[in-house]
Amino acid sequence: MDLMKNKTRNFLLSLLFFSPVTSLRSEELKVAPTVPLSQEDLKDPQSGYIHMPYGMEGGTFFYGKKGTQMGNMERLELDKFDFLEGFRTEVAEGFTPSIGACIYMDKWSCIISNSEEAILQTLKQAYLNDIPSVYESDLIICEDCKPLPVPLFSRICPGYYRAFITNEVVEDKTLPTYPEFFSKEGNCIYEKPWFISSSKKEKEQNNNGIEKIDQIVIVQSAFNRCMLEEKLLTKKQLITMTSEGAKVNPQLFNPVMKILKNGETKSQKEGQDIFINKLGGCKNFLRTFISTTMNEDSEEMMKLLNKQGFDDDLLGRPKSYFDKDQGIVFCKEPIPEFTLNYNSNPSNKEVATLCSCIWNKFPEGRWERDEMRRIFKGAEPTWKTRGMFSRFGKALKVCGGYEL
Repeated sequence: MDLMKNKTRNFLLSLLFFSPVTSLRSEELKVAPTVPLSQEDLKDPQSGYIHMPYGMEGGTFFYGKKGTQMGNMERLELDKFDFLEGFRTEVAEGFTPSIGACIYMDKWSCIISNSEEAILQTLKQAYLNDIPSVYESDLIICEDCKPLPVPLFSRICPGYYRAFITNEVVEDKTLPTYPEFFSKEGNCIYEKPWFISSSKKEKEQNNNGIEKIDQIVIVQSAFNRCMLEEKLLTKKQLITMTSEGAKVNPQLFNPVMKILKNGETKSQKEGQDIFINKLGGCKNFLRTFISTTMNEDSEEMMKLLNKQGFDDDLLGRPKSYFDKDQGIVFCKEPIPEFTLNYNSNPSNKEVATLCSCIWNKFPEGRWERDEMRRIFKGAEPTWKTRGMFSRFGKALKVCGGYEL
């Protein structure tokens, strides 16, 4: 039985925000069903299921390279890494993890791979005790793991997960009472995975175990907050949008409107911070929110935002700094490299202030910014480039660049 809804979206197996996170099939594995890793699973781990996480933020990692003898592994010192497409990082030469499978016993243990096929094969071999003599694919084994939960995917009952906003669900279809997960009173039929439960116990759930509207409100209000912080929409524009949403779904958008007009409470802000920080800040939160909730409109929405410079953080550098050996300034903003006076020796903090000042001398929408981005990407100079550098020189002077 296929425990996951197979979708054609690009973010399947990439473990994107609100979608089902895998299509691994339990009848192929002949093992326990596969489900997302939710925040509830970290707070209250349940043995028996294979959990698919969003990424890893810690653990003891060992890397086995394809073709090397089984058991011959290299220890890796790794920081946090995600399986989200577009945010994946190479952790060993030629190996970029994209999917993981975790099991909880007395601690979390995970297998991490770069493809669904590879991890499926590894799990099958492990459960059938059919271990090859060499690694058939690159993989990482993690002990004392700290897997990242899939944001906004909540365990409503054991074997039953719901994705907020889209309302998509992942169900354990091997449940003896399937498709019933709830009692007549709205409580979970099983408190633990059915195949390890000694008896059927009921567990109370918010909103009769079906929805947790408060979390959805927090997510939507986090979207509004980020749009304001990034100066992409005004409060008036957001109020108009929220009013339209309230006509369709008042249960969601009326509370969101209240937060928008009155501001967040301390607990609401803390809830927003959790979702925003898990995705690496407002910009990444907005990118993921838009791509997973706006469907066909997401591409057009991102184009509109990019015209306002939304993706400048992806185009520029991690930080602004001064290369003393070359005497060249490198800006975080997408500004072509430039020099200062011969004997200049600014600190990186002074350079960051200078770069920000120069960039802000040209408001978004002006042709100078577009030209700087174009040259930054390595395009050939044109007649516009000469005009841009002339204006750039004036901005450099006004911002105190020649005094550093």
